Amino acid sequence: MSIYLVYKTTNLSNGKYYIGKHKCQSLDDGYLGSGSILKKAIEKYGRDNFHREVLATFPTERESFQYEATLVTESEMNNPNCYNMRTGGDGGFTRKLPP
Repeated sequence: MSIYLVYKTTNLSNGKYYIGKHKCQSLDDGYLGSGSILKKAIEKYGRDNFHREVLATFPTERESFQYEATLVTESEMNNPNCYNMRTGGDGGFTRKLPP
């Protein structure tokens, strides 16, 4: 059975973070996120310098999209510590320029 989760991955070196959603079979699958800026940061700092915390789990993908949308807003994306480039919830087209 699939689990839909919303998570926060934090760079332990500088406090920057990424909030995302993920479909998995196990909460301990090692997934950190797929954001392009996040991936570059993982390459630069190494996986060991990142920590993922599960913020919530859901039985459906739709519920995870809805919850992510409440967390990753335009306002949140303006936080200089936020790695997210798009608002949350089922994709989206809002995009900020990478630092």
